[in-house]
Amino acid sequence: MDQATFFELWCPLLTNTFSDLQIKRFTMKILFYSLLLSMFLMTVNCFAQAGADINLKRSIALIDSAFQKEDIEGFNKIVPLKGMQEFYAYAVNKKLKKASGASKIIRLDKDSAWVFLSGMAFYGNSGDETSLADYYTGIYKFQRTGLLWEVKDRLNIDRLNQIKKHKLGLDVLPGKEIKVKDTLSIDVNDFFGFALKLNHKAKLEKLLLNNAKTDFTFGGGLLWVNTRLKKKQQLIIHYTIEVESDEKDKNSAYFSQAYGHMRNQYFWHPFFSFSSANDRADFNLYCTIPKSCHLATSLPQRESLIGDVRIIEAKSEHPTFGLSVYYDRDWEVSTFKKDQIDFVLYATKDFLPEKKALYAEFSKNYDTLEKHFGKPLGSYFGIVQDRSNGDGWKNRSNSVVVAGEKGSSLIRDKPTPRATFGHEIAHGWTSPVGPATNFLMEGWATYAESLLLSSVYGDSIVHTFFQSQKQNYLNGKFNGNKSLWEDYSNSGVSYSKGSWVFYMLEHQLGKKNMSALMANFIRSGDQSVQSFIRQSSRVSGKNMEPFLFSWLKSKEIPVLAIQQSAKQLKISQQNDIFVFPLEFKLKLKDGAYLNKVVNINSKEQLLNITEGEIESYSVDPENKVLFTLK
Repeated sequence: MDQATFFELWCPLLTNTFSDLQIKRFTMKILFYSLLLSMFLMTVNCFAQAGADINLKRSIALIDSAFQKEDIEGFNKIVPLKGMQEFYAYAVNKKLKKASGASKIIRLDKDSAWVFLSGMAFYGNSGDETSLADYYTGIYKFQRTGLLWEVKDRLNIDRLNQIKKHKLGLDVLPGKEIKVKDTLSIDVNDFFGFALKLNHKAKLEKLLLNNAKTDFTFGGGLLWVNTRLKKKQQLIIHYTIEVESDEKDKNSAYFSQAYGHMRNQYFWHPFFSFSSANDRADFNLYCTIPKSCHLATSLPQRESLIGDVRIIEAKSEHPTFGLSVYYDRDWEVSTFKKDQIDFVLYATKDFLPEKKALYAEFSKNYDTLEKHFGKPLGSYFGIVQDRSNGDGWKNRSNSVVVAGEKGSSLIRDKPTPRATFGHEIAHGWTSPVGPATNFLMEGWATYAESLLLSSVYGDSIVHTFFQSQKQNYLNGKFNGNKSLWEDYSNSGVSYSKGSWVFYMLEHQLGKKNMSALMANFIRSGDQSVQSFIRQSSRVSGKNMEPFLFSWLKSKEIPVLAIQQSAKQLKISQQNDIFVFPLEFKLKLKDGAYLNKVVNINSKEQLLNITEGEIESYSVDPENKVLFTLK
């Protein structure tokens, strides 16, 4: 009964029984006790919320305390999440120095909370440390049971949020540090705010959201910003990073007076991850460096001189992520033109292979790949010399290939066939995102090597090439450790097993259809694995998802056992179930030969022979499938 109804029913009776003064006093008492009850309930709720807050903080402190110790079993009792456990066990087993970092309760509800947790393991270069810390530092969901709070799940920081643009100002002080001013255009679509990865040694000097100060937390290589749900917001971050000059650890970053670099894995500017679809952004980069040094970004660029300062302006041709920067005081810059491609070499005068040979090989590789798959994604191809760490073709970063002090062989047939330079060129045709990113990047580029080798040495070399990739897979002990689907860290499995998946797909589709598949995929504008599966199915005329999922999601390759009887072969898959066609060449007792194909798709399958009795057989006689026999 509400208050109005109460007075409507009882006021006439009260009027006949009590005086006006008594009625007023009675009414005031009712209102007073109602207010008192409301205040009491609010106080109880506040105390309950405060108690929940205190207990949650105790749980966070307990995790931080356990993190500082060297007790794997004890830590695992407190923290049930596998990723956090693996990071902790790795740090303990490697005897790395550890430190818990900043934490913050982002949101607290009655029985659930979302918390920023961070922790570091220190072992060398801050970029590699930031990358490793990603296995621990993050935003976690906590659940309350009674008075106890337990971490239950981890949120993907890029699941809904997006980075649309970077306007980067970069001052490079050789041998010392960088100063960065990054203006990001962001869409915030997730309730927890906005979070980015950034080198944990960054010293933040300024952070503004939509030109106003806002709450933020930075620790363990993760920057969380308190934002409201809204698209087209502006985030401004100013910071400095003192870049390492460790002669024994030059991989992620190294600065000397003579030359230096920062790879994207140094996290010198903020982004989400190496496989996120939501941080592919448009970049405008304005760099300064002393005139005595040349500087190469990993984007198409132009330069000018103002006094003693060299100015480099770079702009992405299509949305990308994770830029790299290199500088050297002894470089010469050479430019060639191949169709619409600017071929630019940043290297010292004595760099080998010499520039004309490099351009000639680039032209041949470009022509071969264009014939099969159409034009690449961009109009710029740079080769950047990195004198900090040995020779060879190091990696591909955005629009450039990074070489060592010298390059290496461009293409060879012995002792094992490789087209390492062409491998890096082939990266210009794909820019994948999401799961199986490295399959579509490194697996694709390794497969492309087989086409380049064939164009020089003939088709017979392709078999030798893929047998060497099979040995790379087996010798690398990848089996059982990492799937192509989840190879976000580029463990190496995507080169060997990944290229084999492309090769098996080529056998199923035929070379012409394989070229059509990749050309369609490249032109589609959607370079996700889901798009690749759709294009594969469209070209083949059947659903290719069962085949591709079985190979992409398993951490293994097929292990087959085959039993022979007079008129039958029994084929068994020993571990995970794969889908693929398997060819047999049978010799019958009457001397006749038969060729049969079994579409493998279950634990056990039979190949029945009605033409006669089996004397012997050969499985996969043309080596079209990656598997082992038990």
